[in-house]
Order: sequence, then C-alpha cells, then structure tokens
Amino acid sequence: MKFTLFLMMLALAGSAVAQPSSVLVYNDTYAGYGDAVLTAIGNVWPGATVDAFTGGAAGQQSFNTALAGGSYDVIIVECWYYDTDDLDWAAVADHYDTAGGTPIYASSWEWSTGTSGQMDLANAMGVWLVTPDYNWSPHYVWDAGHPIVQDITDWTQSDPGINCKNCWMSVNNATPVTGWDPSPVAGMAGICVASDGHSVISGYGVAYANDGVNIWENILGFMASGSSLQESTWGAIKASF
Repeated sequence: MKFTLFLMMLALAGSAVAQPSSVLVYNDTYAGYGDAVLTAIGNVWPGATVDAFTGGAAGQQSFNTALAGGSYDVIIVECWYYDTDDLDWAAVADHYDTAGGTPIYASSWEWSTGTSGQMDLANAMGVWLVTPDYNWSPHYVWDAGHPIVQDITDWTQSDPGINCKNCWMSVNNATPVTGWDPSPVAGMAGICVASDGHSVISGYGVAYANDGVNIWENILGFMASGSSLQESTWGAIKASF
C-alpha cells in the first residue's frame, strides 16, 4: 500500500516537470553519434531556447562565451570524443556552486586526465575519484525506483570508435542511480545525482547508448522537476558506500 502510494506521488511529481526557457549545451558529435541530447530536449522542452555548440576546441570556446554572457536555466556538458581542456570547467562549477544554482548535467572522458578543472567540478558535484573504462562493461540499474531509469530496459552502447568508453565513479556526496556491477559497489557508479539533488554527473556515455534519446528524456525530466521526493529512495544506495 505504501509503495503504491509512493508511485502515485512520483507520477504526480513527474507530471509537473518545469519548462526551462533557456538551455546551454556543449555536446561532442562524431560518426553520427552525440545528438541524442538535442533530440530529447526538443521532445521534452519544445518551447525552450537552446544554445548548442559542438566540434571540439572551437565549440567549447563558443560555449564559454555564451556561458559568460548569458543566463540559462539548465547547463549541459557532454564530452566523450574531443579533448576537453578548452571548455571553461571553472565557470560551469561557479554556476553549480551558487546557492540555488543552475541544474547541470556533466560528463567527460577526461575527468581524471584533463588539466582545466574537470575534477574540481566532479568534486563539487560529489565525486572524488574517476577511473576510465576502456572496455564495453555491462551497465546496471541500482535504484529501480528513480525517474532516470524508468522504462529503460536497454543499457547497451554502440561503438563510435573511441578509446575510453565510459568511467567508473567513486562518490562521497553524489548518489548513484546506475553502475558497473549488478549491485551497488564502491568505486563503480555510473549515472549519479549530484550533491545538490537535481544536477547529474555521469560516467556512462549516453551519447552512444542505443536507447540514448529515451535515457536523455528521463534525465532532463528529473533535472527540471528537482523533486526532493526522490531522496527517500536513496538510503539503501547510500548505505553501500
């Protein structure tokens, strides 16, 4: 009975997802992969103004200029192919650190090897160590009740021709929703809710996931809703770390 009531409450919360008016995106694209995030934004937030940049250094620098000069309701950084050191990670972290800050999605294949503040952002979001994964490891749901994983049954990925496939995350204040082991294990987190409760930091490459658009739609819906209801499902996951 309590579980049924909880599901009803989640459904009500999900139906009240906010509509951001402005979204800033940097997303790597290569070999036909990487546009799932933009497709999902168009599906979930059709009225939003989207400033989107791609293409490595030039795109990252244009993203920096837009971030410095604009005001955005959501910021998305999805780096999986190009070098990431031209992106202003410190400026993204500033938006995250601000009290009541902007919801941020961040993923990078260079969390631990980048030289422009990538790990500073990861630390701020609740991840203290990132280990690159050069194999196609199976991916698992750790919190089946979380909105990010609802109705997703295919977590497989296609290969765009990359070396670092994904990353394993060690968390302190972030809360894992998925991971690289069938059950929650320290050091093997995948998609995580950041320490602010509504941002997302990910070691799982959604850009080349076979069900990437649907996964992205779930992520965007969660970030916009910012419902504290979800925190009640995290106790068992937290207890594993």
